Amino acid sequence: MCRQGASVIQTAVLEAIKDPSLRVYVAWVPVLPGDQSKTAQEACSLVPDERACHFWDAEGVLQRTFSCVLNLPSGCPAWDVYLAYPPGMRWEEEPPGPPYWQHQLGGLAVAPQLDGETLAAHVRLILASRQEEQTNG
Repeated sequence: MCRQGASVIQTAVLEAIKDPSLRVYVAWVPVLPGDQSKTAQEACSLVPDERACHFWDAEGVLQRTFSCVLNLPSGCPAWDVYLAYPPGMRWEEEPPGPPYWQHQLGGLAVAPQLDGETLAAHVRLILASRQEEQTNG
């Protein structure tokens, strides 16, 4: 699932949105038995765009942190989640809740299931509102 999601991000978001200010942060976390640094490095090829930064979170800190931020059910790790934040969003001790997100967690109605075109549309709206703020402000 996460490899399929990474491919969706590459094709539906990064290839479709040419805005140079767009950044994608891909955090690979250990959830399945075969998940390790080496397999995460290999999976980076699924999102080769230069605007993407890849991270390996060996301790799974991000999946626990975002499970709380996204109000997921107890014991449900935040993996295969796709969050959209506006440029310049500041994270303090804990990341803020995202203005929009999707997931591939299966059976949860907390947010929409991953759909590349819909996610890209929301990313475009976020980028456009930021550009409008810069123009008017």
